[in-house]
Amino acid sequence: MFRGCTLAAVLVGCSPVSNDTVGDPALGLDEAVFACKVEPILAKYCSYNACHGIAGTSGQGAALRVYTPGKLRASPPADLNALVAPLTTDEHHANFESAAGFAWNTATVDDNFLLRKPLPAAAGGYEHQGGAVWSSTSDGNYIAVHDWLAGTGKCP
Repeated sequence: MFRGCTLAAVLVGCSPVSNDTVGDPALGLDEAVFACKVEPILAKYCSYNACHGIAGTSGQGAALRVYTPGKLRASPPADLNALVAPLTTDEHHANFESAAGFAWNTATVDDNFLLRKPLPAAAGGYEHQGGAVWSSTSDGNYIAVHDWLAGTGKCP
C-alpha cells in the first residue's frame, strides 16, 4: 500500500519541464533614456569600489556592475589620465546591459529587484548591504529608474 501511495504522489506531482528561451531584456528598454536619466544615478550612488564599481576576484563582481571615470573601467587603465577619462561607448553600453539584466524576471515593474533592493524595508525594500539608496517610492531617483523600466521615461 505504501508503494502505491508514493507512486501516485509522484505521478500527480510531475509536470512537464520547458526550456523556453528568454528574450533579451534590453530589447524593450530605451538606452538613450538610460544614459540621460538612470546611468548618472547609478554612477553617483552605486559605483563605489566596495559596491557595484568593483570587478571582484576572478572577474566576478556584484550582479550590477557600474563603470565610472576614476573607478571601475572595462580595461585596466595605463595611467591616471586613462582612469579619469570619460567612459567609452562600450563602457556606457555595458552599464546599460548590466542594469537591463534586472528587467526580465518580474511580474510588474514595481517588483523589480533594481528598484526594490535599494528601498528601505519599511517601504517594501529588500536588505541592501550598502543601506537604503532610495528614501521611498516617491524619491526622484526611484521614479527615474522606475520610469525607464516601465518604458515611460523621457530625456529632456
